[in-house]
Amino acid sequence: MKRKDSSHSSSTERSHFVGGTLFHYSPTATAGGGLRRAVTVTIFLFLSFSLTSFQPLPSLVMQFSFGNFHDPKGISVDPAGTVYVADTGDDLLLRFNSSGDSTGEVGGYGWGDFQFDMPYDVCATNGVEIYVADYNNNRIQRFDRTLANVATLSTNQSNDDSKRFGYPSGVAVSRLGDLFICDDENVRVMKVNTFSTVERSFGGYGEGAGTLTMPRQVAIGPNDDVFVSDKGRVATYDNFGNYLGSIGTGILHDPTGIDIGEDKLGVCDSDTLYFFKLDGTLIAKFSGNDILGTRISHFNDVSIRGNRVYILTDKNVVIARSDF
Repeated sequence: MKRKDSSHSSSTERSHFVGGTLFHYSPTATAGGGLRRAVTVTIFLFLSFSLTSFQPLPSLVMQFSFGNFHDPKGISVDPAGTVYVADTGDDLLLRFNSSGDSTGEVGGYGWGDFQFDMPYDVCATNGVEIYVADYNNNRIQRFDRTLANVATLSTNQSNDDSKRFGYPSGVAVSRLGDLFICDDENVRVMKVNTFSTVERSFGGYGEGAGTLTMPRQVAIGPNDDVFVSDKGRVATYDNFGNYLGSIGTGILHDPTGIDIGEDKLGVCDSDTLYFFKLDGTLIAKFSGNDILGTRISHFNDVSIRGNRVYILTDKNVVIARSDF
């Protein structure tokens, strides 16, 4: 009986792929040990490459929702987690605790101290006062945490065009207590100091690339820069109103609500919610079907607190957890 010659298989070095794994046969290795070492090294390298190169997509997961509103346009969350909603259709300012339970409201149609005519926006970020952009009443109303009316700011009757604002659509307060107001009537932003005096306006006609066309809302960044949602972009200015640049040009269409949380900017653009780095880099984009656990037809406004994202829809508030 002739013995089978195995010298060719043991002395020839060759490689081949099976199922994406490289098998390498070496003449200096034993048939069992060498193959095992080759397979082990190959699988280890493959898994190492996969784990280091895989980047999970950003996600938003709904935690819970609350409210039953009529065309709300503004939301703000104070440092304690209290949520305030400008329910535009019902002319109400609504307050909720961090669990979504109603804890108070003020308003109703009218022009008195505790009434509104289409409240468009609310700002409660300093944790002490709540500012409401009372659109058709051409004023900003200020409330304390008990929802008692503290003061009203209106310059609509001023003879000085540079100090007059009308139909305010957005309001934000800086760390220093300065107010920034979207002046829809004159298509610009007004800066009001702590003495309730209009200090300057910016973004108006004739300011080149910094000229606004449809200012909707305003937010203040960590360095006191001013972010304004405008037609097709978010325009950015320094605290003195000097134009710095734009975010989202070529991406955004008709942005409305915006907010800044730590190092990112949230922008509501009709049926899409965008997140950008403050340098303008796009981080994530969510349609109404992309948020796990819910479906949203329209994003009206947004507030960001840590990894919690408060989304104001046409009817309620959706609280989602972010992983980015």
